[in-house]
Amino acid sequence: MKKHSWVVVSLVCLCVLGSVLGAGKESKGKNRKKKTEKKKELTLKELMPEKSFFGPSASSMAFSQDGKYGAYRYRPYKERRHGGDLYIYDVEKGKAERITWPSVMAKYQKSARKVVEDRVKKAKKASDSDKADRDEDKKDKDDKKDEKKDKTEKEDEDGDDDRDADSDDEQEKDESTSDSEEEDGDESGKDDESELDEKTLKERGDWVGDKDADDEKAPRYRGIGWFAWSPTTAELLFESEGDVYRYTVDGAVLTRLTQTRQREYSIAWLPDGTGYTFRREGGLFRRIFDGDLTRQLDPKFPADDRLDRYRLSPDGKRIVFTTSKRTKEPSTSKVEIANYRDRLMKSREVTRHVSDDQLPTYERRVYVYEISDDQDEKDTLTEVFKFETHMPDDMLKTPVWSPDSKKVVFLTFEQDPALVKIYEACICESEEDDKEDEDKTADEDADEDDDEDESDSDDKKDDKKKDKDKDDDKKAADKAKEIYRFMHYGGPNTPRMMQLYYLADNKRLVYLSEQTGFRHLHVLDPLYQSFRPLTSGPYEVYPIDISKDREWVFVRATKEHPSQTDVYKVSTASGRMIRLTKETGTHSDAAVSQDGMKVLTNLISYEKLRELVFIDRDADVYKTLTDSHPEKAHKFAEPSPEFFDYKNRHGHTLYGMMFKPDDWSEKDKRPVLIYFYGGPLGTTKMVVQGSYSPYNFAFPYYMAKKHGYVACTIDTRGNSGYSGVFEKANFGQVGKPQVEDLVDAVGFLVENYGVDKKKVAIHGWSFGGFQTQMCLYTEPDVFQAGIAGAGPTEWENYNSWYTRHTIGKSEPGKATLKEFSLLPLAKNLKGHLLLVHGMEDSNVLYQDTVRVYRELLKAGKETLVELFLDPTGGHGLGGDVKTLSRYRKYEQFLLRTIGEYEPTEKEKKRRNRKNRDRKKQKNKSGQNANVLASSL
Repeated sequence: MKKHSWVVVSLVCLCVLGSVLGAGKESKGKNRKKKTEKKKELTLKELMPEKSFFGPSASSMAFSQDGKYGAYRYRPYKERRHGGDLYIYDVEKGKAERITWPSVMAKYQKSARKVVEDRVKKAKKASDSDKADRDEDKKDKDDKKDEKKDKTEKEDEDGDDDRDADSDDEQEKDESTSDSEEEDGDESGKDDESELDEKTLKERGDWVGDKDADDEKAPRYRGIGWFAWSPTTAELLFESEGDVYRYTVDGAVLTRLTQTRQREYSIAWLPDGTGYTFRREGGLFRRIFDGDLTRQLDPKFPADDRLDRYRLSPDGKRIVFTTSKRTKEPSTSKVEIANYRDRLMKSREVTRHVSDDQLPTYERRVYVYEISDDQDEKDTLTEVFKFETHMPDDMLKTPVWSPDSKKVVFLTFEQDPALVKIYEACICESEEDDKEDEDKTADEDADEDDDEDESDSDDKKDDKKKDKDKDDDKKAADKAKEIYRFMHYGGPNTPRMMQLYYLADNKRLVYLSEQTGFRHLHVLDPLYQSFRPLTSGPYEVYPIDISKDREWVFVRATKEHPSQTDVYKVSTASGRMIRLTKETGTHSDAAVSQDGMKVLTNLISYEKLRELVFIDRDADVYKTLTDSHPEKAHKFAEPSPEFFDYKNRHGHTLYGMMFKPDDWSEKDKRPVLIYFYGGPLGTTKMVVQGSYSPYNFAFPYYMAKKHGYVACTIDTRGNSGYSGVFEKANFGQVGKPQVEDLVDAVGFLVENYGVDKKKVAIHGWSFGGFQTQMCLYTEPDVFQAGIAGAGPTEWENYNSWYTRHTIGKSEPGKATLKEFSLLPLAKNLKGHLLLVHGMEDSNVLYQDTVRVYRELLKAGKETLVELFLDPTGGHGLGGDVKTLSRYRKYEQFLLRTIGEYEPTEKEKKRRNRKNRDRKKQKNKSGQNANVLASSL
């Protein structure tokens, strides 16, 4: 073999040996790290802080009409105590700029000036403190320098230093230069851009210190509320402290438009961008930018109705109003809430509308208002629809205009028959059209013989009758007509989510419904009274907006997985869905540009905390715009749960997520803790990407890692966000579907996840508190322990607006919901139950827990039930019992009743065997390394 070949072989062998030895060292390093981590005990205290780790999120995202700018409300972490400010993102430059600050609004607002003054004082105090610290540091450096110099001189005198004079001078020069640079940098900060920024902020009164969030006595900056882009230009209107402001992007001009003691609200741009409308003290007003006249647009309604909502037509010539008037007063029940804060107990009275109280009745109307161009007060008001509501969910949706401004469409929902009706009103004639007809008739009459005799009285009567018939025909034509109806068989929350959009032909409509079993978009053709699904599949769709050309509907959807939501654009012609967001997680508060290519959205997942991101699908740009959370929040959120799904006995797919112990094996016999909610809650569910709540993240993680539990969160039937079948599952059988699903979950976990079927614990809050008790009372052999927080055990005493669409039918004067009470079932308890409640809870009454506790005592269950009360707490506690206290109690209760995980002898042997195998493998690797080293 040639000499260079031996060199190559030697090098290769050395590389292999280095890898083996390096791997060994790395393995040892990891083991040392694991041992260090083991020594650091996981505690509830670090997982349950008094104040949240997380910062505020961006909100109200919106794009300008040309898509060149995005806008949003936001406040940085240090300013979390204050209101949000207006930010604008320049798409071309890729840069976000904060538009409003306390110093900017101080020009207009007394409250903002107070904040600025307070911040300037605090900034000066902080600067003085920093200067003192720098002076102290400088003194320390000088002392060290002198000490070093003395030492050098002494060494020279003793002859111990062999360096020559040039070397000494050079070193002294280097040290002097280094010290000088440090001093100058610390004092001026000119070399540091961030220091410059901080200096400017301090001078302006916009600097915020780390302690600001805890200074509750300091003045609070309110920021801005609503804002909207102009429909024609790059400018915005926004509201702050009840007044209206205008901001023009070109030139960065900010103008105050109102200064009133009353609050302006429901603000909207005029369609041509020349002004805006707003409401004040119930009235509706219009203001043109170039004019001085502020015009009130709402008329005196004939039936003395109260104005509810309004919407301007696209051409700005008409307004559609919805109004309401109560025609029958309700009866209400009164409840005493006990207060134990003082020496002697006091009580306060609260009213609530329970299931057997008399319901109110309302008359709701739709009016179309023709706005005269002149200041002649010749506006005309036409009633096009009247609707009477009797049930809590009876509803009239705000009408929507067609693109040509000639039609309005709206829907009604009648809860009792569960009937949806869609109505349309055509506004085919205007005052100008009538005036033109009158002028034309007058001209024709003028051409006739002026000497012609007047018609006799009979002819006049005929003419009057014709005119009256014509008016009647016109009124009938003005009335809204039903164009479609369907029965709603889905969940109780869907009717209020139903949106209507006209397509470009001004005829067909896109609407949201649950007709296919899931919330999906449909296209309605009124001509044939037929519909077709635009989207379909076992997932949910939530509309965001429709493009101006009506070719795309922008939506959020759970198409990829029920635990996440993405943003899509949906073709109104074909139903084709194009996914605009690629990152895994939950996208919320999303806005999409008119071209359907740019997105502003909040994104959260178990890989990333919630931040605002900008996405340009065309340019393949993905950019995070906010940095909202401190380092401790990122550290807290490092763990990630494992997602799973299973089939219940009926074949439905149910979803969950879990934390497992580090040394978990599927052959273990682990205690299991299951959290759930079980009731309809809008679109909210518990098993989602990026939920860091104590109940479904921190506490399950803690119980898994500290006490060896398999800790799960499961969404059962009854939850929102899965299908109509799920959300309506409680009606007439509240709690029963959830019990079935949870029993099936236990079987699945025992079979697949090393769970001991004799150590099953469950917990939930509010609806979940009811559900926990339901499980323990009806399946006592399956569930051994439960923690029930603030559960409504007697639905007849809960608010009727919820019970009538979720629990079951009820009639005034009849407590029909009594059949769903848990009191008769309490005697079946076999496991251990912890009842938790805030004694000042006015939502779910504390008496519910007391009454079920009495039933348990009467049934001889005193050794199985415990009470944990917050004397000053409400529905979520928060009085004397803080979050940490609550979960400490949970931990102690579970360890007493279910116990900590202890491996069986069989499991210990299996683990010992595994450990021996690992050691053998390790020794074998070491021997191989030694053999290789010897051969080299």
